[in-house]
Amino acid sequence: MSALPLALVTGAAGGIGSATVRRFLKGGFRVAAVDRDAGRLREMFGEKVIPLEVDLDSTEAIHQACATILETHGAPRTVVNNAAAWYYTDSTVAAPEEWRHTLSVNVVAPAALAWELIPAMLGVPGASIVNISSRNAFSSSPRSAAYDASKAALVALTRTLAVEFGPRGLRVNAVCPGVVDTAANSREMADPEWVANYLRLIPLDRFAKAEDIANAIFFLASDEASFITGHTLMVDGGQISGQNFGRIFDKKNS
Repeated sequence: MSALPLALVTGAAGGIGSATVRRFLKGGFRVAAVDRDAGRLREMFGEKVIPLEVDLDSTEAIHQACATILETHGAPRTVVNNAAAWYYTDSTVAAPEEWRHTLSVNVVAPAALAWELIPAMLGVPGASIVNISSRNAFSSSPRSAAYDASKAALVALTRTLAVEFGPRGLRVNAVCPGVVDTAANSREMADPEWVANYLRLIPLDRFAKAEDIANAIFFLASDEASFITGHTLMVDGGQISGQNFGRIFDKKNS
């Protein structure tokens, strides 16, 4: 097996996921890139990554993928739980399947990866898990009940794992992005009025780039964050910190 450390990144073909893959490659890691479409991973990264096609809605598929990783590539030093499901549905009409799928991908899958991989990761110096939650875990949006609940649960899971496994050398942290300018938000980003109005909520006056989130993830996984665990890092340009009402309501003061 290679002497380079291994990072496992879920949702690796998406905007934040692909930026995270590139950041870990730049940082000298091998990357096991997990997504629903291994062909897309090969198109994006060629032979630079270990592509793994995994349905994160299936704990059996997760079990099989983890067994393959451990047997073929060894224990990861870092696991980044980035993949997520999100439905926009009125809370009174949300289908039970939407709730089940959201909680399965956003909470159960990270927990399953933990119980499959942590025993082996405990023998890896500097091992860490970074869970990608959301600002919505702390500041909710209408029609996002299942997503918001799942991301709050992921923050709680982060704390529990950090407390449980910290004494054995494993760090667990979370990153909470705000709005990120990726393809997933392309419809909103194409609306000038939406963009202008939303930017008034963000003190730094811009949306995050996927690389902003990837850099935060890499920092928490690195030795530079070796005394940080159980922490949730908000990466939202200051939006959750408070609102400048002059900026929001009076364009002259923006």
